[in-house]
Amino acid sequence: MSIQILADSCCDLTPALRSLLRLQHIPLELRPDPSTCFIDDETLDTRHLLQAMKKSKQATSTACPSPEAYAAAMRGCDSCVVITLSSKLSGSYNAAVQGRDLLLEEAPDKKVFVLDSESAAAGETLLALVLFDLIREGLSFDEVVARACEFRDRMRTLFVLEDLSNLIKNGRISKAAGVIGSMLSLRPIMSDNGHGEIACLEKVRGTANALNRLVIRVAEMTKDAAARSVRMVMSQCNCTERALSLKKALMEACPALEDVLIVPAAGVTTVYANDGGIVLAF
Repeated sequence: MSIQILADSCCDLTPALRSLLRLQHIPLELRPDPSTCFIDDETLDTRHLLQAMKKSKQATSTACPSPEAYAAAMRGCDSCVVITLSSKLSGSYNAAVQGRDLLLEEAPDKKVFVLDSESAAAGETLLALVLFDLIREGLSFDEVVARACEFRDRMRTLFVLEDLSNLIKNGRISKAAGVIGSMLSLRPIMSDNGHGEIACLEKVRGTANALNRLVIRVAEMTKDAAARSVRMVMSQCNCTERALSLKKALMEACPALEDVLIVPAAGVTTVYANDGGIVLAF
């Protein structure tokens, strides 16, 4: 049985990685203002999206794929696992579940599992890599799903944001706090809370200090793991040199890391991480 991997477009990939995984994206829509809509697919130029976000006085909104869009993608698969944004952050998971139900009314023998990543960006990418490895092992559909869920439950996501403007516009932080944070160059180090919601771990003054603290936190969180046993994915938003420097620091400070795969932020990640943002999943 051929198991296909599908994902919403918050799963950040390089073209080569998408080809290797044979992963099909189901894109979200991004609206910096009511008159402008970007489709988060392989044609999206994130530089244009960033420019539109900076010009807009409104929050950039995202619209998840419709249930029918998910069902259409699933119809081309004998069996598939669909990776979505955390259900606590987006309606993408619920739309995928509805799409699965539509499909199973037509073809009840098909096997479809919707995997709530309880993460985003690099977290979805890491889950896609894990699924790819499990499928290559020749495991049954149920075994692939069970082991992917086990991995998801112990996966961690950390991120550092340099630009707070979209969080302010979205009301995720107050305007006053955002202005003070910007004036003081405060950089929040954020994490998942273990249930797919965002938690602030600490605020550090200056990007360099925040990235140093990020390395220290990863080292602490992986200190008990065997050497070269932990795979990490890093999504970077328009900051390739920063990402390469951070990778070097992580590999030097964290013996448990096998590698750090760097991927560019696609549209949805760009909306939330904003210019200069870094997301880690491991």
